[in-house]
Amino acid sequence: MSKARKTGSVYRRCTCRTPVHNWDGTPVLDAHGKPKTKELGARCPKLKGRKPHGSWWYYLPLGNGPDGKPRRDRRGGFDDQNAAEAALAKALSQRTRSEVIDHRTTVGEFLTKWLGHRKTLEKSTVSSYAGHIRNYLIPALGVIVLEDLTAGPIRDMFDAIEARNLVIEYELAMVAKARAEYAEWKARHGRKPGRPKANAQPPAVPAPVIPKRDPHPQMKIVAPATMHRIRATLRSALSQAVREERISKNWASLVELPSGKRPKALLWTPERVAEWRRTGEKPSKVMVWTPEQAGEFLDAIENDWLRAYWHLAIFRAVRRGEGAGLMKSKCSLDTALITVDWQIVTVDGEPLGKAPKADSVRTVALDSHTLQELRDHFDRMDEARQEAAEAGKPWPEHDAVFVREDGTAINPDYLTDRFERLCTRLALPPVRLHDLRHLAATLMLGAGADLKVVQEVLGHSTIVLTADTYTSVLPSLDRESAEKAAALVPMKTRKATAPLVYLLVLGRIEVALTNRDDAQALVVLWNNLLEQGDLGQIDARATMPSEPAPWTGHGSLWERQPRYEHVYSAVAVLDRHSRAVLYQLPLAGRPTFEFERDLFTDQAATTSVQARLGLRGPVEIVARGTDQEAVKGAFAQALQDTET
Repeated sequence: MSKARKTGSVYRRCTCRTPVHNWDGTPVLDAHGKPKTKELGARCPKLKGRKPHGSWWYYLPLGNGPDGKPRRDRRGGFDDQNAAEAALAKALSQRTRSEVIDHRTTVGEFLTKWLGHRKTLEKSTVSSYAGHIRNYLIPALGVIVLEDLTAGPIRDMFDAIEARNLVIEYELAMVAKARAEYAEWKARHGRKPGRPKANAQPPAVPAPVIPKRDPHPQMKIVAPATMHRIRATLRSALSQAVREERISKNWASLVELPSGKRPKALLWTPERVAEWRRTGEKPSKVMVWTPEQAGEFLDAIENDWLRAYWHLAIFRAVRRGEGAGLMKSKCSLDTALITVDWQIVTVDGEPLGKAPKADSVRTVALDSHTLQELRDHFDRMDEARQEAAEAGKPWPEHDAVFVREDGTAINPDYLTDRFERLCTRLALPPVRLHDLRHLAATLMLGAGADLKVVQEVLGHSTIVLTADTYTSVLPSLDRESAEKAAALVPMKTRKATAPLVYLLVLGRIEVALTNRDDAQALVVLWNNLLEQGDLGQIDARATMPSEPAPWTGHGSLWERQPRYEHVYSAVAVLDRHSRAVLYQLPLAGRPTFEFERDLFTDQAATTSVQARLGLRGPVEIVARGTDQEAVKGAFAQALQDTET
């Protein structure tokens, strides 16, 4: 074989066809009696002309296959000779690295086949991988040939997810606003529930329309932690492609994502509760009940069939799946211990029993109150079983601790639905069932429990996770540690007592002032602005404390009257590629105080332009300042600058 044949060759051919003739010159006919034709290929006389004709191909021998027959790689459709030679060079490098040359298998086909061959994965993991592939990876990367995949399309996929997050955030805000307007309309003009009477007059004001969101594979905001899991799915699949020598690099490993920060838990303080009751909007953070709210819940569910589980969730941080999978044989009432080593999870809507992760297998000590609740629960189950037997109704035989009133097994989703109904009926601030674990950690930390003890009760893999997530819940913990640290340093000049302050609650912000006149002036100013409607949706009036109190660290301390300015702002988000406006907020202004550091400004106008999630991501433009016209001009200039 010649050197040219070993290194491959490029050539030009076309798809022009010519009739097929017999040896005697007569045309060959097909089964329908029509003359047969064949491609001229490289023999077309037009290929020798100067005008472009046909397309360029390359040919590369690959040696003999396992069956002894020669294999080859041939590919065409290139516009010019340079493109064909570049493709041949790529194929040569693949052959040199002993990579599989496959021009047909797409990323979507490979991902589907890869997941189908994973036989050792848990069903829950398979369901998670399948969701990532179906909702994100195949729509964005599915049509790309696997050997042509690079890091660029993967970055574009995550950029599109982030851009969609902004659209979802805007859609949810519009729906929430429309629902609030509808609730206000119904209170003023709407009829009572039920079918209206015949010939009834319509309301004086038509009902606001609640917009419907268009269906989309991504209907929820994808958090950074979820994006990391999507990338992990793709990275695992591409690792298999690298081992099979289909690609040279794992391109998913080269894509950077924003760090997935652990959620910080926040308490439902009276100010946050008042804001929620007024607007009906839940905070975007992880929210936790206060001890008083937890006590109100436990008092109200005294007669609930599953109240023993609610106590376990609130005081011992038992997950919903762990509660559904808890067995009587794992409960030692004599020693007040339960062993958590089995759980029920939901996979595609169906319950599945499985062992928890190794770090989540634990033995939990019960307090006397929860122990008594568990004993009462067993007594109620015995009574219910006896009543069912007397009524001739079957009672399922199993070892589960928590079942329905008729003895049937509990699905974890049932616990979630029941908990949400109880919270709605009791009009308590909304929390997730999983947030009761945050509450349990809060109560233990507030009672002085060591972080290592809290980690073991929660079943966390590391103490870092426990500390990062929960120590921000009770501000008193931070203040206590700060006081203890400061007390270690001996100082003769240390003040014996804390300063006396007037603590003001202004909306969601606490402000401590040392001067009575300044505090009184700030209260008057705040209430005047509130009556004029300049504070937007805030409706909490400020009150002046009758006497000063020692400062405990609440609020920001001020030795003088804080200033305030009327700050205007305008926001827009653009698509980095098309320059299309994803959403834009109109120019708005409100009085802003100096202690609101994120909003207060002394500048007439200032702008910030930030590209989110890399250079391929959306661009956020913000203009702020105290001069309305200057802010308009700065915002328009920033928009113009981004277009260039």
